[in-house]
Amino acid sequence: MNDLINEVKSIAENELKKQIIEIVPCGNHELNRNLVYRVFVDEASYIVKVFYKPLKIDRELHVIPLFAKDNPLKVLASGVMENGFEWLMYNYVEGWLLDHIFDDLDLDQLRLLFYQIGIRTAKLHEIKNFDYFGDWQIEKQSPLNEYKSFIVKDCERMAENILSQDLSAFKCLVEAIGKMRSEYANIRELKVGRLCHRDLDGRNILIKVSLTDGLKLEAFLDFEKCVVFNEYFDIIGFYRRYFIDQPKLIEPFFKGYREVLEVDVSFNLELKFNLYRAGIDICSWARDVSEEFFNDTLKFLEKLEAFDQDMDQLYIK
Repeated sequence: MNDLINEVKSIAENELKKQIIEIVPCGNHELNRNLVYRVFVDEASYIVKVFYKPLKIDRELHVIPLFAKDNPLKVLASGVMENGFEWLMYNYVEGWLLDHIFDDLDLDQLRLLFYQIGIRTAKLHEIKNFDYFGDWQIEKQSPLNEYKSFIVKDCERMAENILSQDLSAFKCLVEAIGKMRSEYANIRELKVGRLCHRDLDGRNILIKVSLTDGLKLEAFLDFEKCVVFNEYFDIIGFYRRYFIDQPKLIEPFFKGYREVLEVDVSFNLELKFNLYRAGIDICSWARDVSEEFFNDTLKFLEKLEAFDQDMDQLYIK
């Protein structure tokens, strides 16, 4: 670890041409997906992100410049370490992660923030229309008319991964898989590919808190999963994390979203499928990675079941 910090220091000194005062690890190092460091110089600080896995840096290099007009995050430099790990340097953006302050905010404050988040989310989605879905490499792109078959095949992969495990203590998972499968007919026909962050929640949303200006959405972070896909998956992430528990946040979010980009009529029709698919997706891998994340997702699926007969409570109006 010290060797890596020394290499980050060397990168920062070379790029900034300034004396480095301190390097502080930040982010979720325990997940072993990437390592993020805040680098302090005399009058400012910067972020250096080291990537363990390939392709992720390509996504950030593609998306962050496209989003620059509406999001303050900037790529300042990039490269490859001697050990083969790729790295990026960003500007440091001040703010509080939404998840760190969420429980301290009242409903009016949350409604204001989700109105702003709706606008910013739509601005990400409207940046560019694509005639395919998939990643940034040509060999990982597919025609739009293959979207439904791709999603069904992927859902079956996730379901089989779960069903191959001991589920005696998780009856709700078997039921959730059945409900997901029963909704395959409602999967939308993808007519256009749009940018989809795929990890957009309060861990990656910065909020500026000011005595003079109050609460303000500052930035979206972490675009390493961003590909061309069904943009509604980003919105489903907000349902899973926040809207199921607080449906009153749905209206302000979509009010902001629709000021920028209209929502297709397929959204409500596909909603039940997408919600169950989101829970199945996480449960298909999280049990061996994070027991807390796995159990939280089980609770989400249990809460979702309560809406089965009243799904219209979650619809956009």
